[in-house]
Amino acid sequence: RRVLLSGAPLGASGNQGPIVCSCYQVTASAIDAAIGEGSQSVEALGERLRCGTNCGSCIPEIRRLVRAAAVASDATSANLPVAEPAD
Repeated sequence: RRVLLSGAPLGASGNQGPIVCSCYQVTASAIDAAIGEGSQSVEALGERLRCGTNCGSCIPEIRRLVRAAAVASDATSANLPVAEPAD
């Protein structure tokens, strides 16, 4: 019953992380994956995943994820420990 009410396809991965965009049910892991594949701005993520394109309440969190990925990328390329950016 829970699977039917969730709207998820049968056999879908149960834990895909927190939902960032509730309008389009876009998870943080989907956003992280899209950033890793080259969508490195709020606008690019909106075009690819539709997140941030309806009510806009998720845009601050999307920006945070983009910044965190940029910091991680910079730290990785400089062989530094990765830390979360301060808000």
